[in-house]
Amino acid sequence: MTAIAVLFDMDGVLVDSAPLHVRAYEKVFGEAGIEFPEAARIAVWKGKPRAEVIEIGAPGASLAVKERLFDAKPQAVAEVLRDAGSVSLPGANRTIQALAENGIPIGVVTNSAAPNMWLEAAGVLDDVGVVVTSNDVSSPKPSPEGYLLAAQRLGVGPAKCVVFEDSHDGWLSATRAGMRVVVVGKARPSWIDPDTEVVESLDAPSVLTLCLHGVAGGGA
Repeated sequence: MTAIAVLFDMDGVLVDSAPLHVRAYEKVFGEAGIEFPEAARIAVWKGKPRAEVIEIGAPGASLAVKERLFDAKPQAVAEVLRDAGSVSLPGANRTIQALAENGIPIGVVTNSAAPNMWLEAAGVLDDVGVVVTSNDVSSPKPSPEGYLLAAQRLGVGPAKCVVFEDSHDGWLSATRAGMRVVVVGKARPSWIDPDTEVVESLDAPSVLTLCLHGVAGGGA
């Protein structure tokens, strides 16, 4: 298969955001006098959207409290991010830059509602052509909607896209969209099929080969 567009999940693939998201949730939950539980931390690491994390973290809270938590989270993330060092994961900048230099369309599909500050902090925002957020879709991952929308915006057929993901929901989303999926992880997950490729990080030598091979002959 010839890829003519490359799509990335953000959290855990391009940026090391989960620890900072947890700190931001701890901040807003603490200010509301609510303990941020382990189940909600696990949901963050799995890339669950904000509304779901808040529901898991404060299931007995009133709707008003949940809305305050939801609305306070982006500002808390911005504050945590200002104090953080580099958030870019190994190979992310190099891979994005190489794709951009080769004229390959690049997209990011994320369950995050406000990814641009993360992409900017990672130094990749300017080279990303399309960013699809949770605000752009009716259903987050594992629905294929986000990946299909990114392909449409880039003018590329789903079968001509390579996706880099790290979560079960993300893998399901891209697979259901009919795209080739490469899972980023230190070990091969039990939930992927035998045909799915795995790379330890975007720094792996095979990453650019997976993205660049045969692009010149691609079509929509």
